[in-house]
Amino acid sequence: MERSDNELKFSKYYRLITPNEFDIDRDDIFYRDKYNDVINYLKIMLTNHEESIVQSYAKFIQPKGTLLININSGTDITDYLKLISNNYYLDFIELNQEEIVKSPEDFFSNFISILENIVKNKEIKKKKEIENGKIPQINEYKTEENKIKRLLVINQHNFSEALLKEKNLLELFIVSFKGKKSLIKEGLILIWINNKFREIEVNSRLIFEAFDLFIKIPLLDKIERETILRNFSEKNPNIVFDIKTLVEYTSNWEVKDLNRLLRVGIFKHFLNSELNESSNEITDVLINLIESGEYFPSLPETITEREVLFGGTNDRQNLINKISTKERYEIMNTNDIKNFITQIKEERISDFILSQLYESAASKNYNELLLIIDKLNKQEPLEDNDRKILAKYSFVLNDSPKMAQINLEKAKKRIDNLKRAFGKR
Repeated sequence: MERSDNELKFSKYYRLITPNEFDIDRDDIFYRDKYNDVINYLKIMLTNHEESIVQSYAKFIQPKGTLLININSGTDITDYLKLISNNYYLDFIELNQEEIVKSPEDFFSNFISILENIVKNKEIKKKKEIENGKIPQINEYKTEENKIKRLLVINQHNFSEALLKEKNLLELFIVSFKGKKSLIKEGLILIWINNKFREIEVNSRLIFEAFDLFIKIPLLDKIERETILRNFSEKNPNIVFDIKTLVEYTSNWEVKDLNRLLRVGIFKHFLNSELNESSNEITDVLINLIESGEYFPSLPETITEREVLFGGTNDRQNLINKISTKERYEIMNTNDIKNFITQIKEERISDFILSQLYESAASKNYNELLLIIDKLNKQEPLEDNDRKILAKYSFVLNDSPKMAQINLEKAKKRIDNLKRAFGKR
């Protein structure tokens, strides 16, 4: 009786989705190169063991059916795994966030017991269909020996810092499951999705005691972001935006970040009903959403990092772009992240932003701005084109014409020095 009570108690923390319940279009998935490693692993695990090449190396390879993936928040990795589940007719098991947030302490204190309950319980699907009014045939769900029928996905992205309260679920799993028998023999594959590389480093000594393989999927690069935006544009030719400009504004962004921005931008554009009939150009709307902070991507989740990236500045994207993709990974992989954050906080944000703005202006409209600043100094009238350029770089009006000229020339020298350093002219 005690066992059945526990099963009933734990079952609310996870849910099973049968393959025929998925409604995922394969064309909506962005297939990056590293996804090939994921599908190749699953193919090997799903292959009948007698026919699998792994059997030829049984002395060296004894797979458990556990895969660890490190990937940034905001990706479509879960949708990709659901698509695989649908294609290979695997029951998909995921944690039930709605129940977890109701009683997080109960969930975390019983986390390992809940996982063990999922692993051992091969009758989840049968129970679900009975509850839904379907009467299964007598031997319909009799599990074949070594036949994998279930895919369990633990996605750490779903646990906020406030919910975790410094709990390290990955370490808890590794320590608890490193000596367990293969999950394959229970007809199950477990995929653990992690978005904090530091946790993996801390547990690196034991990672391969609990997991068969570790796959690290990098952030989208510039070309990949452009591909995603171009694909959206081709599918929706009535929506117009400058792809190149948006690529520059979305450094370190992920697939869902880009798609959500576009959806929000389209909606906000059509809130201005007077513009609907005249233009479907939304570039300015999208940039305004980013710069105003009315939309922000799946960047680091810690409070201190978010304060640095989003707090106390009118130009958030310039500050976000200060941390390049390479730097972000290097910082996240060291103990120096607090020092790095302190370093940025100690800088005068206004000076930093102003420097970046002048460099941007000098790289694009240096000669035109010099002439405009000279006209301002002499109090000469501005032409229409002068006013358009000045509107684009209105920050120069915060300085006197002489100081603006000095700042612009300094910015030009910095750009020229960088070009010479990299062999460019």
